[in-house]
Amino acid sequence: MVSTTKPAARSTLTEVSTTTLERLRDAIDSGKLTTPISRSGLVSFGIRNQLDAIDAALTGHPRLACLSILDVTLAERKENARPAPELVWTGPEGHGATARDTAVVLRELFKSAREHVILGGCYFTNAKTVLKPLYDAMVEHGAQATFFVNVASPDKATDPPEKHAQDAMAAFLADNWPFGPPYPTLYCDNRVIDPKHNTLLHAKCVVVDGKRAFVSSANFTFSGQERNIEVGVLLDDPIFSRHLASQWMSLVGAGLTLKSTALGQVP
Repeated sequence: MVSTTKPAARSTLTEVSTTTLERLRDAIDSGKLTTPISRSGLVSFGIRNQLDAIDAALTGHPRLACLSILDVTLAERKENARPAPELVWTGPEGHGATARDTAVVLRELFKSAREHVILGGCYFTNAKTVLKPLYDAMVEHGAQATFFVNVASPDKATDPPEKHAQDAMAAFLADNWPFGPPYPTLYCDNRVIDPKHNTLLHAKCVVVDGKRAFVSSANFTFSGQERNIEVGVLLDDPIFSRHLASQWMSLVGAGLTLKSTALGQVP
C-alpha cells in the first residue's frame, strides 16, 4: 500500500535560512504576523525567498501550531553539525530583507574568539575599528590571530629579496594595529618578492576557533563593511571551518608564505 501521509511540516523548511525562521517565529509570537498564516500574508510581510516551502509548512495552521513547527525546526537545526548557511550583506536593502549586516557579523565573530582566528584579506583601509574586537578577544581570552594579507610585488628587486614584503607587512601593522601587543602573526604570498610575479591575495574570509567561517566579497575597509553592495556567507560549520583553516595553514607548512618579522614577531 502506498502511504498518503504528508511529510512533517518542518521537513519542508530544510532550505529556509535560520535568520528567516527566527524572524518568522518572532513575528508570529508577537502578533506582527497574524494566524492562520496565508500566502498573501507572507508576501505582505516581505517573504520572497523560499516562499513555497514556508507556505507549505505554515499556511492554515493556528498560532501555537506554527510556533511549535518553528521551534522544533530551529531546535533540530541547532543540534545539526551543518546548519544552513546565512546570507550576510552590505548596502541598501529592500522591504522584508533578512540578511545579516556585514560589519555586525564580523564584530560578533571577533568577539566570540577564544582560541585562534585566521583572517585572509586583500584590502585594508585604516581597519583599526574593524579589528578592535579581535584585539579585545586576544587580550581578554588569550585568542591568537593569523593574518594572510595582500602585498604587491615591488617595481624592482630588493636586497635582501624579502625586504619589500617585510616593509609592507610592517606598514600594514602600523596602519591597522595601533593597539600594541599581543600582535597577530602576519604572512604574505612569498611569490611577491619577485618583481616579475604579478599576484594578488584576493580572498576575504575569517575562520574562528575552527568552528565558524565567514567568506565575503567585502574588504576590511569602511566601504566594504558599511557602504558598498557586498555579499557574504556565514557558516556555523566546524567541518567546513576546519577545512578552510587547514587550507590556509597548509601554505605555511609548504613554505609558500613569508612570515612578518615586524614589531618583535619571531621569524
